[in-house]
Amino acid sequence: MEVNGVKYSGKGSTCAAGGGGVHICVIPFPACGHILPLMDLTHQLLLRGLKVTIMVTPKNLCYLNPLLLLHSPNVQPLVFPFPSHPSLPRDVEQMQDLPISFLPHIVEALGKLQQPLHQWFRAKRSGKSPPVAIFSDILLAPWTVNLAMDLDIPNICFVPFNVAAVYFWLGKPSFLLPFYREAFGASMESKGFVFNSFKDLEGQKMGLVEKKFVRHGRVWGVGPLPPVNERGAITSTSTRPNEVLAWLDSCEVDDSVVFIGFGTQITLTKHQMKAVAAALEESGVRFIWSVKEPMKRAEDGDDDQSMIPQGFEDRVKGKGLVIKGWVPQVTILKHRAVGSYLTHCGWNSALEAIVAGVLLLAWPMQADHFQITSLLADEVGAAIRVCKGLRTVPDATELARILVKSTTVKQTQRVRAMELQKTALAAIKEGGSSYQALDELVEQFSGFGIDCGKTDKMNILRSSM
Repeated sequence: MEVNGVKYSGKGSTCAAGGGGVHICVIPFPACGHILPLMDLTHQLLLRGLKVTIMVTPKNLCYLNPLLLLHSPNVQPLVFPFPSHPSLPRDVEQMQDLPISFLPHIVEALGKLQQPLHQWFRAKRSGKSPPVAIFSDILLAPWTVNLAMDLDIPNICFVPFNVAAVYFWLGKPSFLLPFYREAFGASMESKGFVFNSFKDLEGQKMGLVEKKFVRHGRVWGVGPLPPVNERGAITSTSTRPNEVLAWLDSCEVDDSVVFIGFGTQITLTKHQMKAVAAALEESGVRFIWSVKEPMKRAEDGDDDQSMIPQGFEDRVKGKGLVIKGWVPQVTILKHRAVGSYLTHCGWNSALEAIVAGVLLLAWPMQADHFQITSLLADEVGAAIRVCKGLRTVPDATELARILVKSTTVKQTQRVRAMELQKTALAAIKEGGSSYQALDELVEQFSGFGIDCGKTDKMNILRSSM
């Protein structure tokens, strides 16, 4: 089988009860930057023969659609109502609608599902092929690790952050807020970490994390994970994907377009929007600007989010596209016309740019963005620092200069980005480090299935004595 240019042997495990593939339960954290790469990884596990149940709440069920279409009946949703929480708006089940300060409340709310999940697991044990392990987002570790211990099955943590950031945080926990210290502390009791990264980029840090911090398991680097699809069914957009491609195809010069996007979590203030718009006008570069919809609850009473300056779109007509809502980001970055990417340097966006061989213009804002920028700009030399800070307003003239240079000059960072692209693609091909790590991860889950089978037999023997 071949998916996204990568060949798969189709080797699957057959050691679970009932003769099918080993069955695991996947528990994602409901933020696009977490759930999407975990679904991409689940896709790889399903390709290798595992059976998967994925726990979601109703408004996050849409993220499972590509897997359900491709892998039914080996993947099944397990849908629970989103528990209420006094600090969360009643209709919110996703982090993209909230500032990052609400993240602990999301985790606390989901923690109320521990008991219903425990009951579900117990019920499944009386049937064929029960789940033998929990594979959950590291931010949910405060309760998913406890759930696994109560059920006497292993838990492995999916880590959506880059390895350098996790190594920094684990080494200096005083830099973390109490909630994050609790989450990372609980994750140490898991059977290991799975990173969406690759050995040639962060192998040394992976080894240090495994040696210094992971108490009972190991570390796998399985990235950059190929996307299941272009996520087109998840959210709406103001411009159709075929219109975006047609516009890019009309650009005669390769690497002449700047893509601007700050992910699903970052929403620019009115002043930041004004500065970016002024830089684009002053630079005269061709561009695609992805503008996120305002959050349902803004930080610090900021009601002026994502405001495009009046008349801007008319003034740049023919030079650029402003797209509100979802954009086909992977397709845009891979297009020959796109040469640079002004980004917050979130890990998923950075990996997509690496796979596309695009020059990163880094504006780190929060979370792991600063460590990612340090890695790619300072250590690897495949990115250029532009600005930093969640509320910082860049100098429009200086930003305009950088935009022009990124599309007209063959900079050393662009050459390095192309080299890094080759390394990343080699890692996920058959025989590559990430491909092998995925096979080893499946073997690990298969081993849990064998151990579970032995435990079940012992319980049967005890009950008959």
